[in-house]
Parts: sequence; structure tokens; C-alpha cells
Amino acid sequence: MIVLIVVTASLIIFYSKPSPPQNPYAFKNDTLYYLQDRGQPDYEISVKEVTDNYTVYNIDFQSRNFLNYTTRIYGLLFVPISNSDVPGLVLLPGGSVSKEAEAHLASKIANMGYAALTIDQRGIGQTGGYYLWIQEDYEVFVQDEEPIQHLSVFDGLRAYDVLRNINGIEHDDIAIAGESMGGRYAIIAAAIDKRLKGVIAISSAGFHVPDTPVYPYTNYLLSIDPDHYIDKISPNKVFMLHGNNDTTININDAKITYNLAGEPKRFFTADGCGHGYCDVMYDELKEDLRLIFIK
Repeated sequence: MIVLIVVTASLIIFYSKPSPPQNPYAFKNDTLYYLQDRGQPDYEISVKEVTDNYTVYNIDFQSRNFLNYTTRIYGLLFVPISNSDVPGLVLLPGGSVSKEAEAHLASKIANMGYAALTIDQRGIGQTGGYYLWIQEDYEVFVQDEEPIQHLSVFDGLRAYDVLRNINGIEHDDIAIAGESMGGRYAIIAAAIDKRLKGVIAISSAGFHVPDTPVYPYTNYLLSIDPDHYIDKISPNKVFMLHGNNDTTININDAKITYNLAGEPKRFFTADGCGHGYCDVMYDELKEDLRLIFIK
């Protein structure tokens, strides 16, 4: 009888033990998924600089590891000086662009009255580590491992999780934006997590991968193609800004991606601008942010 009681108690303890957090990553057919329940973010924040209009913080947070490589993402957070909570924006830089370089745009957004968190993406600056381009990344994918292109989307989502935990930011009023490659990740993130109020893509476009699997790698390409996700963002807002002199991503490619989006959406052509943000876009960006966060 004593043995039976001990065994029974052991079983109760075993089965009542909390289960480990569910893996938030999933890939089904040709689509990338991350759960909304991604657990509490592990982050550190400290004041870097205080100006008349905003405070700049150094921030870093734990993200998902690439294979066995531990990944911590480093960023800069710009928070307007305000008597009330302000909306927030995750701002993803383009390829090889550091958070310091992206700070130029983040500071403009802070001066508009919105918090902006920009990061060193994988392989860049303080974050460092690995960044694989598509051909190498596909080799990781076919081994049933989480590839860098998917992880880069998660980094944007994790930055959103961090913003939701910071005092002074409206936790239910956060959107995402990105330039070039960062815009691609931002579109996919906005489709995956509809709690994001909308997306602003600057100088970005999809790959226009045909939906019919023609090659073994088609499903992988579809999983990282904004064209495959952008229609899923509606009824949240989609804004795209593009220079008509962009020789890196042709404006016509951006319009193809834009035409796949549901309403509400806006496309702005920046006359005389090349690749990336330019000051011709300022008024449109300000209006887009107002429309995203309008009550």
C-alpha cells in the first residue's frame, strides 16, 4: 500500500508538471508560421542619449538560435519625450545596413511622435553571427533546420514582443516597417502576426515566384516571397513607398507586389529618388503612420 501511494504521488507530480513552451516555428507546404505565443522576451535596455525631443536607448534581446549558434539581437530604440504612451514601430534596415545608419530614419519617426526600434540584423554590427544568402540558406532548409531567412522574420516579430513590454509605448498600437530586404521581412511578419497594426515597405518588392511548384526549391522560395503573404495582411494597412529612379529594385516590381495586397493600401511614388528612404517620402511616411495609428 505504501509503495502504491508513492507511485501514485509520483505520477501526479509528473503529469502536473508544466509542459515546456511550444516551438513557435512551423512550416506547412509553402508557408512560414510563427505562433503569437512566443514567450516572454529576454531583453536588456539602457539609456544611450537624451535629446530635447526623444530618448535613445541601447537594447538587446535573445532571439532564436541558428543551428547551434546563440543569437542576440542588438538595436537602438528611439522614444519621444511625452506625457502619455506613444505608438511604436519596428524598423528593419536593408541588407548590410547597420542600426546606426538606420538611426537617421528612426530619429525622424521619433520626431513625428512614434517610438522606433531598429536593429542590427543577423551578420551585421553588434549582432554579428551568420547571415546566409538564399542558395546557402536553402541547403539549411532541406535539412529540416530553421533557415536564416525565416529567422530574420522572427527577429522582427521578437522586436515587436520587446516593444510590447516597454513602459511608455502603447502595447496594442505597434506596427512594422522596413527598407529593401527589411521591407520584405516586414511584410511577411505583418501577415504572420495580425496584432501588428500594419506595414510600411520602402523600396521593397516580392520575388514573383509562381505558385505552381516547378523546382524542388519552389516551396522554400514561396516561403520567403512577400507576394505569397501580402494579401493576408488585410484588413490591416499596407503602405509602399518607392523611388522612380530605383535601380536596385525596379518600381514596377514593387507595383506587382502592391497589386496583390488587399485593402486598405496606398502606393507612393517618390519622384527622383533612388533606392531606400529619401526626404521626398517624408510627408507620405508621416501620413501613413497617422493612418496606421488613427483611433
